[in-house]
Amino acid sequence: MATHPAVKEPRKNEVPENVPRELAVRLDAFEGPMDLLLELIKKHEVDIFDIPIAMLTEEYLRYVEHMEALDLHVGGEWLEMAANLIYIKSKMLLPVEEDDDEDDGPDPRAELVRRLIEHQKYQLIAAKLDERPKLDHDVFTHRPQAREFRKEVGPPKLKEAGLNDLVSAVKRLVEQNKDNADWVVELSRETLTLRSVMLDVATLLQDQPRVTFEELFAHHDFTRYRVVTTFLALLEMTKRKIVKLMQSRIGEEQLYIERSVINILEVSQTLDLPEAIS
Repeated sequence: MATHPAVKEPRKNEVPENVPRELAVRLDAFEGPMDLLLELIKKHEVDIFDIPIAMLTEEYLRYVEHMEALDLHVGGEWLEMAANLIYIKSKMLLPVEEDDDEDDGPDPRAELVRRLIEHQKYQLIAAKLDERPKLDHDVFTHRPQAREFRKEVGPPKLKEAGLNDLVSAVKRLVEQNKDNADWVVELSRETLTLRSVMLDVATLLQDQPRVTFEELFAHHDFTRYRVVTTFLALLEMTKRKIVKLMQSRIGEEQLYIERSVINILEVSQTLDLPEAIS
């Protein structure tokens, strides 16, 4: 009886031969499809405002196939982006009628470019925050004992805080919630806007003069997108003198957000925000 050589079954998580080693190492480092697209744009040194959609689509689909070959989880957002890229590519390939007006309508890539630029902005801010030293990890401070404080009556005496205090508050909050399941939610799945978060802050301050920084997140999922958008919202509101950042004068690290106008909600609803950040 003829014998056949044993066929070697591929083992789970074994890297296929056609997958470049560099790709195999880096694929699981991408948090979502937007990260991968930005990496491809950087790799090929193309203009983000004039994306070669056919090339980008082909390489994106190749990466997704390799992810499946490596047994990495390919979530719905990856497949949704693949379908979106294929759709944009098909729109770009449609023939243009000779008698069409000069204006061929909006560029099919425009919405994708807008999302990429917004995602890139949040990446840069998150990277800047992560570069800062962590309290009690890289930086250690003297913590006053209870006997060092005089007994205070009424609300704490506050002083105006600055950008560094806000960044420190963000770092402390992230450190306290790093094990929160919501923290791993992909940025691109969120639907927040700067305007909506500014209105959330204004609504909270409408009936009380100040709130703690942590209270801004009390009734919302604690995600990267909300933390970064809240950070930007507070910067915009302090710049427009709608709120002030305050901190205790006597050693307390707590950051307070204090309204600077009485009708804060009405003022916030009528703000004229540039389209790029709204």
